[in-house]
Amino acid sequence: MLAQQINRLFKRRPTLDTKQVYNDNAQKWLRLEPSSLSDFTARPFVFDACGELNNRSILDIGCGEGYCARELKRRGAGDYLGVDLSTQMIEAAQIQEAKDQLGIEYRALNVLEFVPERKFDLCVAVFLFNYLRVDEMQRVFSMVYQSLEEQGQFIFSVPHPFFPFVRNKQSSPFYFNSTDKNYFADVDQKFEGEIWKRSGEPLHVQCVHKTLSDYFDCLREAGFTTMPEIKELTVTPELIAVDEAFFSPLINEPLHVLFKVTK
Repeated sequence: MLAQQINRLFKRRPTLDTKQVYNDNAQKWLRLEPSSLSDFTARPFVFDACGELNNRSILDIGCGEGYCARELKRRGAGDYLGVDLSTQMIEAAQIQEAKDQLGIEYRALNVLEFVPERKFDLCVAVFLFNYLRVDEMQRVFSMVYQSLEEQGQFIFSVPHPFFPFVRNKQSSPFYFNSTDKNYFADVDQKFEGEIWKRSGEPLHVQCVHKTLSDYFDCLREAGFTTMPEIKELTVTPELIAVDEAFFSPLINEPLHVLFKVTK
């Protein structure tokens, strides 16, 4: 009965504009240490995939309030530009930058209209493409390809395309509502969801659905010709040991996918 009531609630709930979602929730996302589920199950793998940075320049698209930017800068990144659609997120990032003085440049802009004026050694996008349709993602992939130096690398994370269909249980610490949706037929459909902080606070997230093939096809059409490295991410035994109550509901669930491709 409770599940049916929640389903009815979601059917009545309006689809929210992405910029509005993050402008309204910028302060909830601001953190200086890991707090949300994906800070433990995804972002550390993004950092590791970046390897030894050695002053490499980085373009961070969908940088949010700068959590990843600060970490990568501390790990040795050089010239760093973070861009995001949300003015409130960028303002939060700039306020923290004024305190830290790490040398990170932040800009509020629409990545779909962005043409970088310089090239970068590395581009990262942490949970950006789950907010874009396939055609929009294609445009951004092409922009990234043009903005990278030769042998530059593109690293991005997305929700696992299977996750909303494998786990449609609307409960903590992570879900997307895919009721009455189909893996193939509902590409570009937006699924609303939430991801929890370890404190117990939920954060509203969205997923514009794509198949695995969509990611590979768009990379190829953008100009990338090398085979991307991919890593499917889930809860690790180490995380279970840290906080079994929080992480154990997601044991063996396909949570995220990490892509790494070289120009």
